[in-house]
Amino acid sequence: VLQPATPAPAGQAQASAAHTQQQQQQQRHSAGPLAVRLRGVGALEAAQQELPPWRDSQLPLTDRVADLVSSLTQDEKLGLMNNYQQPVERLSISGYQFWSECLHGHQEHGSGALPTIFPQPLLLASSFDDSLAWQVFNAISDELRAKDNAEFADTGKRKGLVCWTPHVNIFKDPRWGRGSETFGEDPVLTGRMALRVVQGLQGSDATYKKVVATCKHFLGYGLEAAEGYSRYAHNINISPQDLTDTDLPPFRACVQSAGALGIMCAYNAVNGTASCASAPLLKQLLRNSMGFEGYVVSDCNAVQALEWGHRAYPNMRDASVAAVKAGVDLFCDKADEIKPALAAGLLAPSDIDAAVNRTLAVRFITGQFDQPQANPWADLPLSTVNGRMSRLLARTVVQKGIVLLKNKAPAGAAKPLLPLDKASLRKLCVLGPLSHSAEHMMGNYYGNFDADAAATPLQGIQEELADSGVKVQYAQGMDVMGQIHYDWPLETALEACRGADAAVVVIGSSMINNDKSPDGSLRPTHEGEGLDRNNLDLPGRQADLVRALARRAPGLPVVVVLMHGGGLDVGWMDRLPAVSAMLAVGFPGQEGGRGIADVLFGRVSPSGRLPITWYNSNYTYRVSALDLRMRPDKTSGYPGRSYRFVSDASYVLYPFGYGLSYTSFQYSQLRLLKNEEEGCVSVGAEPAFCLRVNVTNTGDTDGEHSVPLFLSHEEARGKDGYPLQSLRAFKRTKLLEPGASEQLEMLLSQSDFLMPRPSDGMNALQLGPWKFTVGSFAGAAGAGGQVGSMPAASIPAEVALPS
Repeated sequence: VLQPATPAPAGQAQASAAHTQQQQQQQRHSAGPLAVRLRGVGALEAAQQELPPWRDSQLPLTDRVADLVSSLTQDEKLGLMNNYQQPVERLSISGYQFWSECLHGHQEHGSGALPTIFPQPLLLASSFDDSLAWQVFNAISDELRAKDNAEFADTGKRKGLVCWTPHVNIFKDPRWGRGSETFGEDPVLTGRMALRVVQGLQGSDATYKKVVATCKHFLGYGLEAAEGYSRYAHNINISPQDLTDTDLPPFRACVQSAGALGIMCAYNAVNGTASCASAPLLKQLLRNSMGFEGYVVSDCNAVQALEWGHRAYPNMRDASVAAVKAGVDLFCDKADEIKPALAAGLLAPSDIDAAVNRTLAVRFITGQFDQPQANPWADLPLSTVNGRMSRLLARTVVQKGIVLLKNKAPAGAAKPLLPLDKASLRKLCVLGPLSHSAEHMMGNYYGNFDADAAATPLQGIQEELADSGVKVQYAQGMDVMGQIHYDWPLETALEACRGADAAVVVIGSSMINNDKSPDGSLRPTHEGEGLDRNNLDLPGRQADLVRALARRAPGLPVVVVLMHGGGLDVGWMDRLPAVSAMLAVGFPGQEGGRGIADVLFGRVSPSGRLPITWYNSNYTYRVSALDLRMRPDKTSGYPGRSYRFVSDASYVLYPFGYGLSYTSFQYSQLRLLKNEEEGCVSVGAEPAFCLRVNVTNTGDTDGEHSVPLFLSHEEARGKDGYPLQSLRAFKRTKLLEPGASEQLEMLLSQSDFLMPRPSDGMNALQLGPWKFTVGSFAGAAGAGGQVGSMPAASIPAEVALPS
């Protein structure tokens, strides 16, 4: 990788921090007699080569960055203000593309190795298992490093060492098209998952970051387009209370707990000022208050939107000035108006230096300016990508994330329909527009994927029933998800189920990237980036497929598998006797079909819980998608958002945390211990409480069980903007055999008893009577489901200051 350069005239030396601007300009075209031309940024060392300070890996990072920045001309610095940083040929620095997505696997659009596509984050959140989140993103960062190693060996360039992930906005409105990218509606669950995602991506090496995480979208993002407003013009009013206990906590987890080195500012405005032009957000709150030291990138086209969306600035030059002055370091946008702004004196060279300093620090800390072998991941081979272990891990996420919504005995049967018993099946019909489409399982931000390795629900079922003697009859049931002519396919589906012992119907919504199938037919998208849903109904005429089975195939037990982003209003289906079982499987990624089959046939017992509230449609009739306030407003009748604030059960179909199992669990010996009592250990410097509970498998099937812990202040709940209850911790058991038990311990710190004051939104310690609830929280019952079969236990306690 080291190629000696042609000797230049004597007296022209390598650029360094001490050289003047004129010398740097001269060295654009020549180099000293000892210089080498480096193939790629990472190749550093040559025999008897005197390197500039920024190439010296023994120096402190800040010194190296400062030296490199001082070695650059103004034009070279301006070339680093865009997400694709231009090469600096004079210093043998390659160009670098910051824009890389790994929401649930690397979004590969090129010719690189096909990555593992894990389930969308919302399904991962359903596992209530933050250690699983770490495993997933550790695997993703391994794959990214392996691809970078191969790219560098092949071209001398670096690839995919920064990821614009995780998405940590709160899923507030159920119609939001990007809700499946998030970890749900709860800030504590989102914060815990975000913490582990960042740790999995960035790694634990003392010198280098494996892949720099970029938490997004700061702040308050939660709408694509509704009621005449798009995300480019939407303003969200965030109250001080909402800011403190809803919108900020996930970002605090990213920055203060996990040390994320990237933040993306949002399209929307907050309290009247566009996020990417808001110094109060990006400088005062993010940097000064939260201590963030990394880089800030604009969401793509967000700087342009300052002009034509929010209409806050008359032209792109002024919009660019506002963004840089507010604290944006990198434009995912056109950056060519920054130079005229400098010439006009609207920006100072120091503004550009500050931005370039932060983005170059990211490249240094990912090892791009050091020898490739210096980082701990240099030997990861390309075979790591989509390897056997990653595929098994993706399947595990599906198994643990699937939520069992309903499971009842068919007419005349003695036990619930699921798990399906192979021995009693002779024929199984598999129907639905999503039953045999691999791409629909991928959600969004997936790019190229291994279609040969992926398994659709139909393929997963066929693999499971291979050599069993059970006939699997497939019919799509309707074309184009029932949007147009579906008469003939509907009759074909009914015929396919003639003589069947059960039917599996896979329906739901679509957010595929590619809206055309190989034969050119339309494949509509119902939710996704840039597209919110109008309602919570099943798209198209898919409901007709289920109703046709119920009316024209009486006695046929039906399992409905719902593939979805946000929740769906399927209360009618929950009440339909012909539908004995329902599974919510999100967008399950490449191993979705196998994971679904594992649950259908009882290889695993479902253990997922909903990370969002599934509402009835009457909720969306009552609330505007533009109004994202969390707290209810009794004066206007606004019901609020999420399980923490919505008190009217008529709005709720399935509550937050809902999920059934093939077995049953019981809680016992629920105890709250003070700090240092019976082995309870403190959390940091704060006095702690430990909540211990025994979980026993009281059924006849092996199973895992996740236990959420909710706190509610018995005097303040539901008053003055205080929440009804709040998730504070969660823990998952190991696999428990029938009759087996496990004691779980969850730690609570003093900060878990803080709530924002109505007067100013500042957190204050709330003393007095608290209620500690594990399992289902008070008032969790909605209009549907089998909440009563879920375990719950509570104890009261008086919280006082330590004496």
